[in-house]
Amino acid sequence: MPAKKPGAKRRPFRPRKFVRRAYDLLSTPLALFFLTYSRQVHDGYGMTWPKRMRLGYRFYRNFSKVQTGTNWRAHLVMAMKLLEIPPEVKGAVVECGCWRGGATVNLSLICEITGRELKVYDSFEGLPPPSPGDPIAARTFKNGFMPGMYGGALEEVTGNVRRYGAIDVCSFHKGWFKDTLPHHDGAIVLAFWDVDFYSSLHDCLLNLWPSIVDRGFVFLDEYRDVPYCSVFYSEKYWDKYFSCAPPGLIGIGTGVQVGMYYTDPSAGMGIPRIQGAESIAYCRKGDRSIWEYYPDEFENNPADPPMSAAT
Repeated sequence: MPAKKPGAKRRPFRPRKFVRRAYDLLSTPLALFFLTYSRQVHDGYGMTWPKRMRLGYRFYRNFSKVQTGTNWRAHLVMAMKLLEIPPEVKGAVVECGCWRGGATVNLSLICEITGRELKVYDSFEGLPPPSPGDPIAARTFKNGFMPGMYGGALEEVTGNVRRYGAIDVCSFHKGWFKDTLPHHDGAIVLAFWDVDFYSSLHDCLLNLWPSIVDRGFVFLDEYRDVPYCSVFYSEKYWDKYFSCAPPGLIGIGTGVQVGMYYTDPSAGMGIPRIQGAESIAYCRKGDRSIWEYYPDEFENNPADPPMSAAT
């Protein structure tokens, strides 16, 4: 046993972190089993259930090698949804906000399997300066975060993808979203946005939503922040910018079920606890999340026939 270096400090034991990691490890076989089960996977990809489980295990291994803000289970959910899209539907996968490339690595693997390009948009300089009127940006920098935090250099990201993923299917677009996204070209079948600020989410929606194919997917990492996610239910926003009903968001507040335990959105947001948010949320273009039941209006309009309980 090697002698302990003089003056070396022992790393403190964090029981909460240990329990969460232990649970993640022990539950991994069941997570792989359940998350990869689907009868909606298109036969054209040749991805049998055993192949999907092996891919998920590769995601799990990559998760331990490259630092990322999202869990490998969330990456697997995105991969499974991409496998549901028929091969004849043309379009790329777009990632906005990649940090050090943890999600990029795994997304590149599923893009290679499905024959799609992965377009990665990031400043590669970290968080941008706060925009006026952006409450998250203001709160973030008030709490000590500075422009440039969560920055991964382009060389670091491409190195990680080259080492653990499929670099040949990737293209990288460096710059602030407000400068790069207006120049995006081509259809999008699936988008993943890990962009933190209101202003950045607005840039993604405004510039990329029109390119999302019908029934295409948009995944969001900031699902725990309910006010942030409320844009996906805002009738005013969607009518103003897209002249359509809001699509809603599946998993708002707590994320979709990936087998991790947490019961409120604050879990994992700087609060040390055994519970932790390790999921993702998504919407699908073409869905409508709008409230249309106003019984007092029906009562005042006898021309509208009453609807039976069966309908």
